[in-house]
Amino acid sequence: MSFENAARHNAAVRGYILRMLVRGYHCALAVRRISNDLMRNSMVPDSDVWEPLKYLYDMGLIEFTDKGITPDNAYTRDGVARLTTKGVRFIESGGDTEAGIDL
Repeated sequence: MSFENAARHNAAVRGYILRMLVRGYHCALAVRRISNDLMRNSMVPDSDVWEPLKYLYDMGLIEFTDKGITPDNAYTRDGVARLTTKGVRFIESGGDTEAGIDL
C-alpha cells in the first residue's frame, strides 16, 4: 500500500469512528463495539484499534469515561470512548481537510 493510500485509509478509519460515536448513546460507545464494527466492515485487520483512538484522543476529539483508560489499553480494559465538546464541534463544522480525518 502506498503512502497516500495508507493515509487515506487511516483518515477513513478515524472518520468512521467519529461517525459511530455520534450514533452512540450520549455520543459514547464501548471500544470493543467500535473494534468489532471496524473488523466486520474489513476496515482493520486487528481488533486492537489503539492507533486511530490515540490520534483522536491526542487531538482532543474523544475521551474515555474512566480516567484510568488510555488509547493503549482501551480495548483490553473494555473502555468506553465518547466525543468531547471539541469533537462534536469538529463534526458539526464538517471537519478539517488538514486534520487527517475523513468525515
